[in-house]
Amino acid sequence: MTQSSPPTSSWRPGDAEALRIALSIPVTAAALTALQREMTSLEIHYPVGVCTAQGHLEAIAALNQELAALTPAELNAPIRSRRKGVAGGLVPNPLPLSKLDVVEYATELLLEETETEWSGEGPSAGVVLSRQRNVHVGQLVLLLPRLANWRVTDPDPFQGRLVRG
Repeated sequence: MTQSSPPTSSWRPGDAEALRIALSIPVTAAALTALQREMTSLEIHYPVGVCTAQGHLEAIAALNQELAALTPAELNAPIRSRRKGVAGGLVPNPLPLSKLDVVEYATELLLEETETEWSGEGPSAGVVLSRQRNVHVGQLVLLLPRLANWRVTDPDPFQGRLVRG
């Protein structure tokens, strides 16, 4: 009785860049070195994990294509949207120049309120696809846990973090 060896796989040429994009790893020399080190380590210690990671990368690429093909209406499908503010979007001239004029000026004209009601049927197609993509990204992080330290996950573009290295 012969035992079949597990399928060995190696990384494809574009896998490093696909991993970097999927995990939101910055393009720095230290981060790219860490990425290559983790990919080599996975290939040596758990070769089947390379096949699994490649499957997740293919799924992420397919989901990215589906997300890119969605129209703005499919990404966010509001039922009703209402805006309250200055008529025509223009502030009437002249604006008050003295403190006494400010008291008499109708400041509610400068107020802007926006109200949007979303569909209660469930999340939009964009939200569903993004959640599926995040599941695959989470699986990649489980396969390559040391790369989690290199991920840039700040949603606010005006707030920065120190990058390792």
